[in-house]
Amino acid sequence: MILVVKNTGIEGPGLWEGVMEEKGVECQVVEAYKEDLLTELGPYSHVLILGGPMSANEEEKYPFLSQEIELIKNCVDMDKPLLGICLGSQLIAKALGSSVYPAPAKEIGWHTVELTRPAAMDFLFSFMPKEITVFQWHEETFDLPRHSVRLAASEVCPNQAFRYKNHIYGLQFHLEVTQGMVNTWKEVYREELREEGAAIPSFVPDPRVASISWEFFSRFLRLPRSFR
Repeated sequence: MILVVKNTGIEGPGLWEGVMEEKGVECQVVEAYKEDLLTELGPYSHVLILGGPMSANEEEKYPFLSQEIELIKNCVDMDKPLLGICLGSQLIAKALGSSVYPAPAKEIGWHTVELTRPAAMDFLFSFMPKEITVFQWHEETFDLPRHSVRLAASEVCPNQAFRYKNHIYGLQFHLEVTQGMVNTWKEVYREELREEGAAIPSFVPDPRVASISWEFFSRFLRLPRSFR
């Protein structure tokens, strides 16, 4: 069973719900922003921490973030596969001792990230092309955690994806988004878009993105086999 942690109602697993259904993988979704998050890993084989509009540094305002950091540390200690998306990746970086801070510029919309040389040998990334267009919506970034491996970078944020040990992954970008999710975010955050002057296409400009997303998460669900 996979534990899916949501930080806001409009950011769910998206495309990856279909992957779990196809693979026959059960999941438990916890809405951390309105219910208790148990940090014991219990029956969970994998953990997925999704994004949200808050900062990883706002633990006083959002106490559930402290619970998520404890959960992350337990995943590290127990070799439980963990994948963090956007805010999730920032929380992982913070749990590993790195600083989270404002990026040089916001990245909103479709942007190109470039995979690093180590990505070509990584279990989750090795099938991807050297460059991929991905969906971004963030204004903060983080230092690369000590002893981790950078897997993807962009001009604005050099730490777009990383791996810690063999089972902890963070993605600053959103591979999970669906057309419905993008449209919802555009509506909910329309004032932010207006302020930034950002224009977002209706959906994926590169048809490869959905298939890449599907294969990536399928590999994540097989991850224990890569290091046990």
